[in-house]
Amino acid sequence: MPSDFSENTWMGETADKGDRQQSALLDFTRLLASYIPVERLLPLTALRLARGSGVSHTMVLRYDGDRSNLVLEAGTGWGPGLVGTKHFPIDANSPAGRSYLTRHATVVGDLLCDEAHHVSAFQREHGIRSLVDAPVLSGGMVWGVLKIASTQPHVFTGTDARFLQVMANILGVAVERAADHEAARQTAQRTAKEAAAALAEREMRLNELQHRMKNNLAVIAAMVQLEGHQQEDKRIKERFNGLMARIGAIAMAHEQLSATQETTMVELAPYMDRLAGNLALQHEGITILADVEPLLVPLDQAVPLGLIVNELLTNAAKYAFPTSANGTVRIALAAEPSHHEAVLTVADDGVGMGPPRKGSLGTMLVQSLAGQIGGTALQRPIERGTCWKVRFPLLPGS
Repeated sequence: MPSDFSENTWMGETADKGDRQQSALLDFTRLLASYIPVERLLPLTALRLARGSGVSHTMVLRYDGDRSNLVLEAGTGWGPGLVGTKHFPIDANSPAGRSYLTRHATVVGDLLCDEAHHVSAFQREHGIRSLVDAPVLSGGMVWGVLKIASTQPHVFTGTDARFLQVMANILGVAVERAADHEAARQTAQRTAKEAAAALAEREMRLNELQHRMKNNLAVIAAMVQLEGHQQEDKRIKERFNGLMARIGAIAMAHEQLSATQETTMVELAPYMDRLAGNLALQHEGITILADVEPLLVPLDQAVPLGLIVNELLTNAAKYAFPTSANGTVRIALAAEPSHHEAVLTVADDGVGMGPPRKGSLGTMLVQSLAGQIGGTALQRPIERGTCWKVRFPLLPGS
């Protein structure tokens, strides 16, 4: 990743350091609410270190038992081809090595003036002047070291050291959990026959559950529709119609559910196409274009994503075109494999978003749903209309 890493402006260039760090920690803990393998978690960790610290250079170093040193497993701001190949010594003259040996964070204000630490050729090559290292403890052992670095001297304070150490502690717990998960996986492999029988039974139960869920949603939808018909207030009727649309979005997700996977997965492309087609039929004159990459996501992610799209499309159809029934709404979903994330974009060419409407829950609901899947939802400025971008992590199986 280039040294002018642009993601460090994710929270805004004027964001207070403390707020930025707290946001990064909150984002990181949300991310870990679902199990993510360590090899996919480490690049996400490096990104959140950059976002939280506001610097471009970060490292996730793991102890290499075969070589008795630290290897670069993930990072931002360094040259290409270094991840998985660059090794660093473990000694008291190296900041990372000192943190590994002492199990305490190391803060260096200016490497060029610090006699206690050796300035390596690697650091000189990248112009590093100040840095912080913190050990990652997992299972009572030092798993590795986290690093944030800057090309400017005296950038970091005790606040940065505490932020980095908290991130390291959280990562240590995640690594230990991953080890337990791997042990359980290996145990399952040793009992292949039992696992196959259990999977067959699970698939049968899943099919039955899927059938019951669709029936239950149909009953709920009928009850909501009946109650809505009995209301005379136009605004209340609209609320019931909105609730019906949300129930429909959930039902569509279950219709796309795959019962043959080890985990319940949903294909997003046909799901989004069905949502778009259904809403286009409800709002004649509005063209809804969907450009969605083929992507499998867990049901727990698909349902909130579907509700977000439903909410934004409905809002666009209702408010983006007040003087004309014609307009275009575009849905785009693209994966960013290098970041292990995906970005959902919903944009219209209408009049743009005005002041918040009294009683409107749209923005609050979209942001809440994004938070449920460890993501963020932000409204982006465009020349005409309204644009929302939802960034969320790709979980195992995606």
